[in-house]
Amino acid sequence: MAEENNTPEVVEAKINDLDPRFIRQLENAEKSIDKNPAYVIEICSSILSKYPSCVEVRKIMRQAQFKKFGKGNALAKIGAAVQGAVFSMQAAAKIKKGQAFEVIAEAEKLLSACPVNEGALKTLASAAASLGYWGTVAEAYQAIAQFKPSDEKNLVALADALVKSKQPDAAMQVCERILRANPANGDAQALARSASVLKTMDKGKWEDTDTSATKKVKDAEETLNRQKETSSVNDEETLNRMVERLAAQIQTDPENINLYREICGHLRTLKRFDDGLEYVRKARQQPLGKGDTTFEKLEQSFLIASMEQRVALLKQRIADNPGDAEAKSELADLKKREHDAKLENAKQMVERYPNDFNYRYELGMLLFDDGKLDEAIMQFQISQRSPKVRQQSLLGLGRAFTSGKKYDLAVDQLLTAKKESKIMNDAKKEIIYELGTAYELMGKAEEAFNEYKEIYSADISYRDVAAKINAYYNNKQ
Repeated sequence: MAEENNTPEVVEAKINDLDPRFIRQLENAEKSIDKNPAYVIEICSSILSKYPSCVEVRKIMRQAQFKKFGKGNALAKIGAAVQGAVFSMQAAAKIKKGQAFEVIAEAEKLLSACPVNEGALKTLASAAASLGYWGTVAEAYQAIAQFKPSDEKNLVALADALVKSKQPDAAMQVCERILRANPANGDAQALARSASVLKTMDKGKWEDTDTSATKKVKDAEETLNRQKETSSVNDEETLNRMVERLAAQIQTDPENINLYREICGHLRTLKRFDDGLEYVRKARQQPLGKGDTTFEKLEQSFLIASMEQRVALLKQRIADNPGDAEAKSELADLKKREHDAKLENAKQMVERYPNDFNYRYELGMLLFDDGKLDEAIMQFQISQRSPKVRQQSLLGLGRAFTSGKKYDLAVDQLLTAKKESKIMNDAKKEIIYELGTAYELMGKAEEAFNEYKEIYSADISYRDVAAKINAYYNNKQ
């Protein structure tokens, strides 16, 4: 998903907001987009230098860029990919320095040469996000979707930007597209619910034709202010009302499978997992629900989420009263049942969906926790084929080999994982830490020190790396 929006809400410019002279220029330019796209690009670039947030102008320019590029050629695409990667690295520092407008302009120059430059489009999106231009962010991800229509990660980022730019219908369409291909995509499910809530909250505001436009604007502004003040309360209240409405509809139309799908989504957001489980099971009894794999997976998801919720409550109960022996006993029993349920579910899902690598990875982790190293290794070796869980699978392999004292094999897997991890985030720190541990257990203190030092240089507070680094230097003295 895209970055969280921590900037104040920004209203992006519309074509009607432009200087009338620019509007006339744009109208004339659009007429020649097929015959002279380069001219359209020139006009749009000029307008965007004055109104960089105008998404509609940027969309016209993007259309002209694709027209001009045509089918392109392989050499141009390779060159663009290299340029985009270099530009992306250089631009990150500029965005941090507050030079986002400059980055956007540079990105458009690269895109005018080759609009299928993914690196330039992603960098444009990043710069626009830093300004709160979520419509512009969505436009950039939409452009990527034109030449990478099945890129799930990009589609999730697009849906996220559409939600943030208050385009719920478009966001829901993108989420549906993702979920048709991968019904288990949690990000898409969450974004679909957000879009649904957004649409419900906005619905009806403009339906009263007897009210003046000025009054509508004023009412909308007042509503928006109220929503900002109590947004979390309104969201929960809205979702609960929607659940009540859907429950009543299910009573009168029990075979409508879409009603179950919608109510389960809202109950999941509300963390009402037991209620969700009840409706999932009802859905699976309906003619269209019996063979629906989405509900099969959702039932297991609700079951596990319900147990995790109860575990969290028991932990809180023990934290409040450390001497509560009954709660401790209940927690131990529940955690055992939770683990067994997860293991059984993972085995069933791998058996039914052998090509779903997420389930392979989950099964590998559970087998590793049980000390069944060879079985876990087999699952990780298969799950690493998926880009989604490849990094985690390589880490799992490294840990399993380390636990089995096959340190050289662990190092091979962890070095691969480290090489493929481009950013020093928590995931990469974890990989490097495990690599350092494997070297340490092999008796290779120098190699272990070099790995720990990489983490120490980026994050001195990570686990016990500071102690390890200090110990190394003390031993050198």
